Amino acid sequence: MLLIDGKIHETQALPTILFGNSKPLSYVLNPKSACTLALNFVFFVNHDYRYFNFGDIHRSDKALWKIEGPDLNPQALAAYFRLGPESFTIVRDPLRRFVSGFLSKIFSDDPEYFETRDSIASNHGIDLSPEADPARSCLDFAKLFATLRDQFKSTDKHFRPQYLNLMVGGRFTVDTILHLEDREALSAFFTRWVGAEKATWFFSFRFNETTRYKSDDLITDELKDVVREIYARDYELFYS
Repeated sequence: MLLIDGKIHETQALPTILFGNSKPLSYVLNPKSACTLALNFVFFVNHDYRYFNFGDIHRSDKALWKIEGPDLNPQALAAYFRLGPESFTIVRDPLRRFVSGFLSKIFSDDPEYFETRDSIASNHGIDLSPEADPARSCLDFAKLFATLRDQFKSTDKHFRPQYLNLMVGGRFTVDTILHLEDREALSAFFTRWVGAEKATWFFSFRFNETTRYKSDDLITDELKDVVREIYARDYELFYS
């Protein structure tokens, strides 16, 4: 729900809200928490067919309307108020989310993160080479990221705490917060919009990225402690 009430909230800015042109459903973006699944689902709800390439939907400025603050697209805002959409998002265990982000964005060849990897390897002494121990590198990156606590609001959304992505305490409140680990609740929510048969069919597709490594191979007790410190507020709000 978007609050236009003149009050001063913890933040006046909006999270990134995406929705289609015909159905009253919107998704609040929370990267590395099944966001590709959610974006494609909103498209499917509106069109009754799949977007032609799951990953490319992130690049499209036509597939879905987008509003995000503080600067708002007047056409998108008008469409939002015309639909009055119900909003949902998906959160994820912070530890799994962090490791997934590390593998797909940092310990990878993603061209959009070259400058980030260059800085990490060249300026911060973290081994990202093919010969590196991914568990050691992930822990070192977590320790580096922990030093940026005062800058979390401006950090990349793939690693930023989820409560900041959702602007908890702001003038937008998410109607339904689903947990990636709760497949039953996810299925029930999707079924409400497209029916059980189509929801089951939709879940049959793989939306997640594949990497050379499994998340479990990177998780250590020390990493758990560092991540819990970084994302203490997420654990308190969504996983307590």
